[in-house]
Amino acid sequence: MKHVPPKHNRTAPRSWMSLFWANRGAFSVIAALVSVVVTLISIFAYQSAAQFERIGVVAEAQVIARRVDRSGDDDDYYITFRFDADQQTVTRESEVSRSYHRRVAPGETVDIRYLPHDPHEFETYVGEKRDNAVMAQVMAGVAGLVSLVALWFLGGKVNKAVLTRRLGYRAVAKVSRVVETKNSGRPSGNGYMQWRTADGVTGESLTHKIGKLRAIGVGAEINVYVRKGYSVWEGDVGPQHEVESNLPKVPRT
Repeated sequence: MKHVPPKHNRTAPRSWMSLFWANRGAFSVIAALVSVVVTLISIFAYQSAAQFERIGVVAEAQVIARRVDRSGDDDDYYITFRFDADQQTVTRESEVSRSYHRRVAPGETVDIRYLPHDPHEFETYVGEKRDNAVMAQVMAGVAGLVSLVALWFLGGKVNKAVLTRRLGYRAVAKVSRVVETKNSGRPSGNGYMQWRTADGVTGESLTHKIGKLRAIGVGAEINVYVRKGYSVWEGDVGPQHEVESNLPKVPRT
């Protein structure tokens, strides 16, 4: 079996977890954390909604002013409300949705709901807190689903790579292409390479620094592992585990 000098510095098989992180496994972990955080937010939002529904007082409020804050990446919309609560007049600005901002105009009267012990805490419309809680719950579910899908996809990809290294045969492939990825239309400094073996099996590496891949170069011969028409670069997965034995080595076919 032909073998060329390795164009990488890996001397041991790469662990499953290391390959998982190299395949951007952090994405699934981040999505799971987002799901947990948003779930907690939805729990507190439901508790707040229950409080408003239990003791909240509905009142008429006058829309005093509207404004749009364009200082950030996205526009933020605000409305100033004025209403009477417990022998006091409350005037307060509150952030609202874009649609709500467009729907009401200064001088109009709308129904709000406030807490009797703290009138400055109010819903800009009756049921706002529950709507927010439902939205947070939906977002938590979506994030959780994304995390599971990413874990299934990336985990399957890593399993396939590890099995190819363990059970596949070593072959020599020729680098056919080196591609630099882009970030917002600009070169990212990272990239990947593609190859083809003598019997036509193709493959693609993980992401590496583009300088490292260009140093290998198009046309260079590299060591890969092949199994069931799928191939991985030895520089990504590491070499096969060598079992110490007194028996002569027999190349895999």
